[in-house]
Amino acid sequence: MIRALAEQPGVEVHADVPDMRPLFARATLYAVPLRVGGGMRLKILEAMAMGKAVVSTTLGAEGLEYTPGRQLLPADDAEIFAAQVVRLCRNAEARQSLEREARDWVVRHYTWDAVMGRLEKVYQDMEYNAHFLRKTSARVR
Repeated sequence: MIRALAEQPGVEVHADVPDMRPLFARATLYAVPLRVGGGMRLKILEAMAMGKAVVSTTLGAEGLEYTPGRQLLPADDAEIFAAQVVRLCRNAEARQSLEREARDWVVRHYTWDAVMGRLEKVYQDMEYNAHFLRKTSARVR
């Protein structure tokens, strides 16, 4: 199936890409028609960080806490998915609005600074809970 797609005009298929940035830079948008799979959705975050609008199935964006229609366009139905892609290709204003919102969202929630702030909070909470448990267990004895 993928080989057949690769033979279509305007379709490029790439395997084992070491650096996605050149491909993202050339792309009008990023489509994620994922129907099966798992793992972290890093490619979506990378595309958004590079200012690309994203259309994805809900499975493709699973685990990301986004607002539908603001950071990405979710679509599980094939016809709706295709219509969203075509709409963004034809409507630069809608696409650029989605691109800006997606990039801002990634910067707010997924940069190292944002992630480290949340991770530090987790460690502080763990330290507090461990201290609390030690004090509580000492009183029980």
